[in-house]
Amino acid sequence: MHLLPQDQVYWYLKKQTVEPLRKDIKADVVIIGGGMAGLQSAYAFSKSGLSVVLLEKSFCGAGASGKSSGFITPDSELSLYDLKKIYGEPAAQTLWQFVTSGVELIRTQIQDYKLTCDYAVQDTLVVANTQDAFQDDIKKEFEERSRLGYTGQLYTKSELGAILGSDQYEGGVSYPGTFGIQAFEFCQQISTILRDRGVQIYEESPALSVHDHTVKTPHGQVSADRIIICMDKFAPDLDLLTSQVYHAQTFLMLSEPLTQKQIEQIFPERQFMVWDTDLIYQYYRVNPDNRLMLGGASLWYTYARKESHNNSHMANSLITYFKRKFPQVSLNFEYIWPGLIGLSKDIMPIAGPDKNLKHIYYIAASAGLPWAAALGAYSFDRVIHNRTDLDSYFDPYRTFPIGSFAQKILGTQLSFALSNGLRIKKWA
Repeated sequence: MHLLPQDQVYWYLKKQTVEPLRKDIKADVVIIGGGMAGLQSAYAFSKSGLSVVLLEKSFCGAGASGKSSGFITPDSELSLYDLKKIYGEPAAQTLWQFVTSGVELIRTQIQDYKLTCDYAVQDTLVVANTQDAFQDDIKKEFEERSRLGYTGQLYTKSELGAILGSDQYEGGVSYPGTFGIQAFEFCQQISTILRDRGVQIYEESPALSVHDHTVKTPHGQVSADRIIICMDKFAPDLDLLTSQVYHAQTFLMLSEPLTQKQIEQIFPERQFMVWDTDLIYQYYRVNPDNRLMLGGASLWYTYARKESHNNSHMANSLITYFKRKFPQVSLNFEYIWPGLIGLSKDIMPIAGPDKNLKHIYYIAASAGLPWAAALGAYSFDRVIHNRTDLDSYFDPYRTFPIGSFAQKILGTQLSFALSNGLRIKKWA
């Protein structure tokens, strides 16, 4: 009988002290939210010489960004093949290049600033749990990527055994250009860089209200020409994007340090960042501390209203999954924590100006760190230079599978579950 891991975000054990806002100030731009999108937005605006204030409810990286597994890959919720099915080939290539720019932005900042955030170059490996998934998802994704000139490698079930120590998958596809990071540490170090550049960052300073050009916090307020709201699941708390943004819950576990033999039992040749083809997928990689990160969720908890802590069901479910896939590897998991990922009804991000107050700009539901990074950088071009070529894809007021009227009847939780399910079914 195994002991359940403790409910604790491992990264937060190294959290730094914070400084709340305790006065009224003015700035050119105020950004609400200290996750990946908010930090990259602050980075973009501060480069132009504008005065920037960033407000964070807890501490930078406290939300979905810092709790994540740190997979830096353009394939987060939507693959290139998915984008083509939804938008057609030219638009799919445009969007793929956009999200890939987020990958490269993160990589460039790590290299230029010599960030110590467990940067680990690892190819991505997507594995099929069934033969149907291999034929319908894996092979088609590989064929589409190959046709458009992207590098990749297709593996049948027998070929997969050379790179993955499991015979429980029906095949897979790998592609290069991806890497893993410790995302919380990345956020913390970017926040330090921003402070050094003159950005005023106030943590433990939740936005209580947004009125005209002023953001109010418990002990002070910020008046600014522009307001950039990067809040995901907390936006509805301010009565903003109440029908457009919700969340999906996932759980991440962290093992004890692995021996070299255990790592080779999982990855005989070299390490990958792996996820499978389940609708609510499992994912795993080994970090530079030689700990295995294993994540996933279930239909019972994906659309839960609040984070589910000390969840023995999910801990046991993920442990069972790993033992089934790798019965030869014996290890213990020491930590588990939940995270709520901002989500729209069609799974694409939300980014654009408020329909009534054009000085307010939203970034939300950017599932995947590269999307968040790319949208943070894009916010400057959109707000200052009026770049509009991507507006139709990210418009906060676009038509969704289930509209706001139906959502009032069905409720938010059911509306998002049905909308996401209908959209995924439509892709199939």
